[in-house]
Order: sequence, then structure tokens, then C-alpha cells
Amino acid sequence: MSFFNQPVRIGELEVKNRVFLAPLAGVSDIPFRRICQELGAGLTYVEMLSATAISYNNKRTFEMMARHKSESVLGVQVTGPSANQVANAVSVLDKQGFDTIDINMGCPVRKVVGAGCGSAILKDPERISETVLSSRAATRRPLSAKYRLGYTRENINVEKTTERVVSANLNMFTVHGRTRSESYSTHCDLQGIKFAIDAGKKITQNVVKVGNGDVFCFASANKMQKETGCDAVMVSRGALGNPWVFSEILEGKVVAPTFEEWFDVVSRHLSYQEEHYGKTKLSAILARKHLLWYTKGFPSSKGIRDLLNRVEDLAQAREILKDYALRTPKDFIRFTGFSQEITKDYDPKYEMDRNLDRGVGDEGMEG
Repeated sequence: MSFFNQPVRIGELEVKNRVFLAPLAGVSDIPFRRICQELGAGLTYVEMLSATAISYNNKRTFEMMARHKSESVLGVQVTGPSANQVANAVSVLDKQGFDTIDINMGCPVRKVVGAGCGSAILKDPERISETVLSSRAATRRPLSAKYRLGYTRENINVEKTTERVVSANLNMFTVHGRTRSESYSTHCDLQGIKFAIDAGKKITQNVVKVGNGDVFCFASANKMQKETGCDAVMVSRGALGNPWVFSEILEGKVVAPTFEEWFDVVSRHLSYQEEHYGKTKLSAILARKHLLWYTKGFPSSKGIRDLLNRVEDLAQAREILKDYALRTPKDFIRFTGFSQEITKDYDPKYEMDRNLDRGVGDEGMEG
């Protein structure tokens, strides 16, 4: 059994493998999670929620907590402007029955940081400790934290942050190898992640240590594990339009679906979309970004992406895809004649998150 295929225990929770899907704001809904789970993701999360919105009993926020009956293991992530608000939200999430709860201290989105949440927490060391300690007291479920190397490159504090969260009796921590001020054009700093992992090991061997950043394939996941000593990897952008990344990491070899296999997965995603959101315009609009990500790497795909980016119902999306399928050989392998590096260059989620500030819901995130 390969390293990534081995189960891992987070507190009392046993996860079937060591390849996790990150809680992606604006992306990690039920349809996307189901696809990733079916293709191998060992642990997935509801997208980041606002502790403030939870305290207001915000309807949309509670709707985002929905769980499909097929999701036997599911985590949730929360962030907030104060230790007390986060702890209160953790207590609510505990009662919702999530298997594990994560505290976000790494989100770089401007409106999130402006509200004193996400990466803003890294600027206040005492608040880091207070947030984790108060949250630990609010639940007996497996508790974790996800954070960055620091707020800026000049203010790296990842080792101290790790010492604080591990000393507060967390069951797992995930480190993203960039600072809040760095964009995806900056390569993930594996050495910085290793410093954090080594700091955690000095305190206890019983905490699960996860590496995150630039995991796009088996090679990058293996490099992350070998160079940092992490216990698991968390995939973020690498899963956008490529949920096969989980299969590839678990199988330890390149997994390149044929067009027919690709079409089956995309069609299934649309079926899950309709099942969850209904036959509505909103359902189609929410599917657009996934369709744009899925269609990258095929010949003459710009035209189909232009069409898919304007669909107003899922039936229309299906017809466009079926028409494209008639013109594409079933055995065509995605990215043939293209560089896989295009995955790193093409990232509309970056525009959605940091540039346009549309990565999370507005509830509780007003600056």
C-alpha cells in the first residue's frame, strides 16, 4: 500500500486515505464534493463559513451546511473576528454533526481579512491561542486549523503559530506554503511548511500535519510529502476541473481520462448539480465556473467555453457538451499537445477570490 493510500487518524476519526480536498470558498458544494469523493478524496469539507453569520442564524449559511446522504465523512471550516465568536460557531457546528471542524486562519480574500477573519488572525499571536483554546473547549470532535506562513514575507511566524495551535491540543494542522500577501505566481514554499511540521513534531507526534499548495498531480504531491514530512496533502486549485487528481495521487501515476471518461464525469456533475439546486437559472450559473475549468485542455475549446459561460439552464449546457462530444474522438486524451503547466496559469478562482472578492458569501464578512 502506497503512502497516500494509508488511512490516517485525526483524533477519533479515521480517514481512509491521505489526500484531502480543501474547503474551497465558492466551490466546495455538494455536487463538487461528491465528484471528488467518488474519484478518491479521503476527506472533504463544507466551504468556509462565517462565525458571525452563524451567530445571526443566517439562512444561506445554514443551507451551505447541507450534507448528502452519501457523505459518510465530512468536515466544515469556520472563521470569525474574535475567539469567542469562533468558539460559539464551533459549538453550533458540533451540534450539526460534522465529523471534524477546521478553523480558517489563512484566507487571503480582502473582505474576509478586512473583517478581522482569515489571515488577519495571524497578525495577533495571542488571538491565535485564544481562538484555538476556546474552540477546543467548545467541542470534543476532531479540531484543526489551516493557516499560512505569515501575513507577509517580512513577517513569517509559521513556527510560532504552529507551536500555539499544537499546544492548544488541536488534532491536525494544515499549512499553506505562502503568505497572505503572496499570489499564486509565487511558488509554494515547501521549506516553510517543513519548518512548521518540525515545530509541531517537537511538541507531539499525535497531531496530523498536512501540506497544502501547488499540489496538481502525483509528482507534486509526492514532492510535498518527501520534502516536508507531512502526513497528508490537501488539494486546492489542483482539483478545479481535474477531480482525477485524487485518483492520480492515490495510484501513484499519471491518470489521463479519455474524452469519453471525461464526458461521463462532467455529465454526472451536472446531474448532481440539478439534484441539489434544481432546474433553475441559479443552478446553471453556479455550474459555469466548473464547466470552464473542465473544458480547459481540449482542442478548440475557447469557443465552447464562451458558450458555456453564458448558459442559463443545465439542459442548454448538456446540449453544448453533447454537440462538442460529436466532434471529439472518444479516446482523445485531455491536454494532448498542451502543457500540463497550463493548470497553474489558468485559474479563474484567483479572479473570483482575491481580485473580485467573490470567494465567499457576504454574510458576516462586511469590513
